[in-house]
Amino acid sequence: MSPDRQLRGKTILFLCCHDSNVIRSIKGGLQVLAIDDKLHQRGDKTTKLAFVLCQGTWLDKVLSAEIEVDGLDATAVVIKTLLPIAQQFRLLLTHGITTGGLNMVDIDAVHRALDRPVIAVTENRPEGGSLHEAIKHVPGEAERRAILDRAGEMHAFRPRAGETEVYFYTKGIDVKLASQYLKKFAVRSRLPECLLMAHKIATGL
Repeated sequence: MSPDRQLRGKTILFLCCHDSNVIRSIKGGLQVLAIDDKLHQRGDKTTKLAFVLCQGTWLDKVLSAEIEVDGLDATAVVIKTLLPIAQQFRLLLTHGITTGGLNMVDIDAVHRALDRPVIAVTENRPEGGSLHEAIKHVPGEAERRAILDRAGEMHAFRPRAGETEVYFYTKGIDVKLASQYLKKFAVRSRLPECLLMAHKIATGL
């Protein structure tokens, strides 16, 4: 086991990845947990995350949790919410790495804490250093920059013929397999169906 890490004053135990949790192929009934945030309004101090559990394209369970707008608690909230049900899914999807404004999800920390592979996918590629520039204007710049750096390389993939690319980071899953997943489950949009459901559900929280 790797050492514990302090996240927002809480100790999170990081586990090494077990071989049984490695995804080797993309099957139709793959159990996936997708996360998206509710769009917040100017002046809101908090917003909500929707956690949507799917088997393939079938909706199975919905959870929610509150995070601070432009805060630094998203990673800890995701881990706390999902640890009790981590055995119910094999893959975690996030809609990018920013939630609630600039409250960033450390996908490396989430991957290691939950022992599950992560794909963070978004429809729009950040322009130049726009995210690096944005985090200069909120507290915790160094921590946010470290989260962004730990996300690693951003990849591009076109899941649907004739449509524009999506952009994604991965942790604990091969880029080729991640691309296969994005292609197989892009049913109604460029986003995987479970993440699209999370997006729609989050709007109603």
